[in-house]
Amino acid sequence: MGAGQRDDMNDTQSTLLTMYEDIRKILEANGITFYIHFGTAIGALRHNGFIPWDDDIDLAVWEEDLDKVNRILSEQLDEERYYYHVPSADTHPHVIAKSDDFENDLQMRKLPFIDIFPISKYPSEKIRQALCNAFIWGNVCSIWAIDHVDSINIHKMISWIPNVFKHLADMIVNKDSDLTVIYATEFKDYIFKGETYGNPVMHVFETTDAPLPERYDEILSSIYGDYMAPPPESERKGAGGFPCGAYKDYIMKKQRKE
Repeated sequence: MGAGQRDDMNDTQSTLLTMYEDIRKILEANGITFYIHFGTAIGALRHNGFIPWDDDIDLAVWEEDLDKVNRILSEQLDEERYYYHVPSADTHPHVIAKSDDFENDLQMRKLPFIDIFPISKYPSEKIRQALCNAFIWGNVCSIWAIDHVDSINIHKMISWIPNVFKHLADMIVNKDSDLTVIYATEFKDYIFKGETYGNPVMHVFETTDAPLPERYDEILSSIYGDYMAPPPESERKGAGGFPCGAYKDYIMKKQRKE
């Protein structure tokens, strides 16, 4: 267990910590290996919890486990408290906290959320990498474009496009490759050998603990450089984004039930 919750942890972070514990219980009970990643991993190592200005949690799971993760979190998370967002047009699912005015808050993009990033296969051969890179760019750029479409009907018509790029990228990967990638606009910084994640290493995180990748220093140093040194005050900001298409997907799901 952790050394104790910081006195200055804000309401969003308190909610996120509860969300993490609820997700963790389900994943562990179902034998799912997962890791904290990105800013969440830095927070654990540098602050024994949240980076003080952070406002989300980043988790990573193996892509081969993603269908199971989607199923168990959809079934076992409390629907009164959480919206589990399996996106029609995004790179990864999310757990989003519900509020008293949830639908409006979801539309306004101001709810606490946890990202669940799949660790995907990446090709080891240069020609395959060049093709895969083009398809990953097609995936993330089309997601960005679709997220800026307000019309739910248009969203329905074009939300299949990112999945085509993802399918093409998957087809390019040679089966014996030992490389992985996480889909994002900065994906070239997130290419590592699968063994780099390895066996999770538990670390203090506020009042609990959380699993880091086995070779976390190699991963974080490659992405951020000296990650133990806080950035200048002008660069201290939270996630700055929100799950793509979450409101539109919620409305579409609601319409299907009616």
